[in-house]
Amino acid sequence: MGGDISFTEVGLRLRGGGAVRGIDIDLHDVGELTPIIAAVAALATTPSHLRGVGHLRLHETDRLTALATELNALGGNVIEHPTSLQIRPAPLHGGTFHTYEDHRLATAGALLGLVVPGLSVENMETVGKTMPTFPSLWQELVSGA
Repeated sequence: MGGDISFTEVGLRLRGGGAVRGIDIDLHDVGELTPIIAAVAALATTPSHLRGVGHLRLHETDRLTALATELNALGGNVIEHPTSLQIRPAPLHGGTFHTYEDHRLATAGALLGLVVPGLSVENMETVGKTMPTFPSLWQELVSGA
């Protein structure tokens, strides 16, 4: 997608070149990453196709429908298929990103909030399910601490 990921002595380093490129990928074995990858794909300059993720309809919410609904509500161009999402480049605008009480959707919304002015994420507390310290860690990250 245009980034470079490396391991360092203190953790993981991600560097980007400015533009995000779309991706065509089967996420069946790493379906939990789909909301974050969909959020990044919504910011890409080329289309993305996230395949093999029909099983995400059976999680806390139907994640494919939720992602398509929320990204489209922000101006995105997401086409939902039974087992995949097609995401085409479109300028996003602010609004409320609904989480449906789903921690993976909350983190996807938080990521989008870094680059989409006027975006707010409903019920960030839902991330407490998997990472209770997420709000404070996120605040450290965005404040540059």
